[in-house]
Amino acid sequence: MIELKYGTRKIVTFRGAKKIVGGLTDQNKIDVLLHISKEFANAGKEDDLFEVVTSICKEIFECENTTLRLYDGELLVPVKYTKETSPPRRNLQVDEGYSGKTFQTGESLLIPDLEHQSEYLDEEETTLCVMCVPITYKTETLGVISVESEHAFFYKEDDLEILEALGSQLALTLTGVRLIEGLMTARAREAAALSQLEWDLKMGRNVQNQIVSESILPWNGIYLSTYYEPMVEVSGDYYALVRKGNTATIIMVDVSGHGIPAALVTMAIHYKFFRCVEQGLGLSEIMEEMGESLKPQLPESTYFTAFIVRLYSDYSYSYVNGGHQKAIHIKNNSNFELLDTKGLPLGILNVAKKDYEEKHGKLETGDMLVLLTDGITEQKNLEREEYGKDNFIKTLIDGQKSLQNESSEQIIVEKLKKKVFDEWNKFKGDAEKGDDISMLMLQRNPSSQETLTLTRAAKNAHKERNDDEAYRLAKSAYKIDPSLTDNLLFLGKLCYNQKNFSESMFFINEYIKTSGEDTATIHYLYAKSLFKGEKIPETKRALKKSLSCDPSFTKASLLLAKCYLIENSLPKAIKTLQQGIKSSPSSDPLKTVLVKLENVNQKEMEKEDSL
Repeated sequence: MIELKYGTRKIVTFRGAKKIVGGLTDQNKIDVLLHISKEFANAGKEDDLFEVVTSICKEIFECENTTLRLYDGELLVPVKYTKETSPPRRNLQVDEGYSGKTFQTGESLLIPDLEHQSEYLDEEETTLCVMCVPITYKTETLGVISVESEHAFFYKEDDLEILEALGSQLALTLTGVRLIEGLMTARAREAAALSQLEWDLKMGRNVQNQIVSESILPWNGIYLSTYYEPMVEVSGDYYALVRKGNTATIIMVDVSGHGIPAALVTMAIHYKFFRCVEQGLGLSEIMEEMGESLKPQLPESTYFTAFIVRLYSDYSYSYVNGGHQKAIHIKNNSNFELLDTKGLPLGILNVAKKDYEEKHGKLETGDMLVLLTDGITEQKNLEREEYGKDNFIKTLIDGQKSLQNESSEQIIVEKLKKKVFDEWNKFKGDAEKGDDISMLMLQRNPSSQETLTLTRAAKNAHKERNDDEAYRLAKSAYKIDPSLTDNLLFLGKLCYNQKNFSESMFFINEYIKTSGEDTATIHYLYAKSLFKGEKIPETKRALKKSLSCDPSFTKASLLLAKCYLIENSLPKAIKTLQQGIKSSPSSDPLKTVLVKLENVNQKEMEKEDSL
């Protein structure tokens, strides 16, 4: 078993409603990601592996039962479960229950409350909350694993992500165990092991591609281009951009070593970095938190370097360096500045916030920032000559000048990246890569000042009640740069007021994607435009997101109830209002509407009884 101690979920009564508190902490999740592979590796037989799975699920998810079903070519057979149930576990058709649904679609399920989805249960079953994920190897679904609780709303999306990771690793391990058990000769074992390793590496690459995106949407007039090339299938390099409010935070990481061990560390870094940004930590605090929380979990002699940049809406930025390659600020006039601060690599020593110096800069129009890993500059050619930082910078500057002279395009980061790596590959020739290679390049739109001016003029026109002129100016700004978040939100609200709901929903949705804002207010604003556009299913999804951010948001509860009434789902409308009152007991509007709907429901029931 994993030698970890987890906090436990508890059921408490809050404002008259039962709620679940506790569960996995952020540190627990990181521990799980780092140790699931190790625990599975110790299982040499199928029975041992299945025992490990149920034990891990019991410890992590505090479930009443875990059921592992494998497909025998016709049915889903329960091969392992924590305990027998009443009624007993039985074989299922591939389209039966939540297990069949997951197997048939190949998609994970999280059902918070099965009380109202009885079609998934056998009679007398007591499960109320379930997570179910497929066990998929290559293109074949081997079975499903479900984690079941007798308490509604016991699991969240974070729990499902951990179960999905466990299911993916289980598929690989189960296939490997079966392969080993079935091999008859040493030659066959060796060939199969090599094939399995190659496939495992490819699967690892697919998983890592989910956290390292090779295409990042622009943010507020900042356009990005990335380059990512592992030395083998998986990489110890990692980069990401997290949007939050009026900031975008970028990290570039290089984990020591290569291959699967380094790649597993990047996954833990990814989760920790996102949590730190969401919690609003400063850059030095992020370095401290990542260093201290991940150090005990790193494999022996493993460490990582990191460079973090935080961009602000006025195009200023702050940065810290944790022993990483210096970043490069390239001015629009082709001058450049190397960015560096005092800071230690992470995972070697205990670190604190004071160990990391924070500095500041500003991107003028057309300026670029370049973050990279040392696999680029330390690459050697067949003559054993190193490419070097100076050569890399010269290639950047020469490429910038060339593109500015030969092209009318102002956003040049994508073409510049191609020029840089064309030259780099010429230098490398037929020499093998010496390390993982990653680069992230960003550029402030040279026209961003013009778009800001147009947006300000549009807002002034709106204040003067000249909305036609405001719309014209804002649309002109949008055509120049569609990533300016302030302009997108302004257009969304302006179009809503003008009853142009199709454009309103478009611009607000673009704002949410570009800004990364995830608040009850913005999802409600989006829902209102969808509702006016008569897109009821989409409206409900947006309102549920709003209520997940703030369950006490009265307006969202009322509009969601209205959506259910439009769909002739009176019981769901009543339940929505009841849940809203539990979160906001003093809300008179919710109580008033609820009383009216309950009276209507009572009359309908009496009418049915009389018939």
